[in-house]
Amino acid sequence: MDTLPSLETLEIVCCGDLKEVFPLDPKRQQKREIIRFPKLRHIHLYQLSTLQGICGSRMSAPNLETVKVRGCWGLSRLPAVSGSARKRPKVDCEKDWWDNLKWDGLEAKHDPSLYEPRHSRYYKKAHLPRGTVLR
Repeated sequence: MDTLPSLETLEIVCCGDLKEVFPLDPKRQQKREIIRFPKLRHIHLYQLSTLQGICGSRMSAPNLETVKVRGCWGLSRLPAVSGSARKRPKVDCEKDWWDNLKWDGLEAKHDPSLYEPRHSRYYKKAHLPRGTVLR
């Protein structure tokens, strides 16, 4: 799988055993390769508790517009984007998840500054006062 030229929307909901959406064929590809999704515009992933990655390799989606992720705590990477002056993809997600994503940097077109994160206005970081005992 070098590319999925026609894929525009990826939406997956409540697939509890899914670890990777597009696993690599170990005989044909290496993890260093970049898988290209030239027409991918929308990624919506909900309640995928075991999801570790969209693709077994790094991925590029230069036309990405929206990403919506909820309940996918094992997912640690988003696709690289074009990095051009056009609109940044909007990412609707939990703040804690966003803060734990892994990035490759601006030169790889994979940096948080290339996205526009949106977190729930109801977000409140859970914290316990010192000395609190849970029962």
